[in-house]
Amino acid sequence: MAKVNITVNGRRYALGCDDGEEDRLMVLGQKLDKRIKDLANQFGQIGDLRLLVMAGITMMDELEDTDQLVEQKAERLASDVRKASEDAVSAARRQQEQAASGLVEAAERIERLAEKLSRA
Repeated sequence: MAKVNITVNGRRYALGCDDGEEDRLMVLGQKLDKRIKDLANQFGQIGDLRLLVMAGITMMDELEDTDQLVEQKAERLASDVRKASEDAVSAARRQQEQAASGLVEAAERIERLAEKLSRA
């Protein structure tokens, strides 16, 4: 298990992570630190715990918005796929009907020709 030191709001925290995840954890720590600094600049140093809670709430809000956008996009894509599928089925039915009609016409012509040949 690897260890990473991150700094959030001027305090160092030693965190453990899986081997190979160190860089990702460092980047996430930097993003959290930036969020905390932005909140501290906006509200002042109101305490680490309050800043962390505010950062967590704002991040969860953004995550919720992103989840909703992803869900809406997935619904639109599913609707598009359903529409394309329905259109393809309709087109296939029309082609089947045209093919069946063509076969009926060909069969009728063959019957007429057979009648003419049998009279001759």
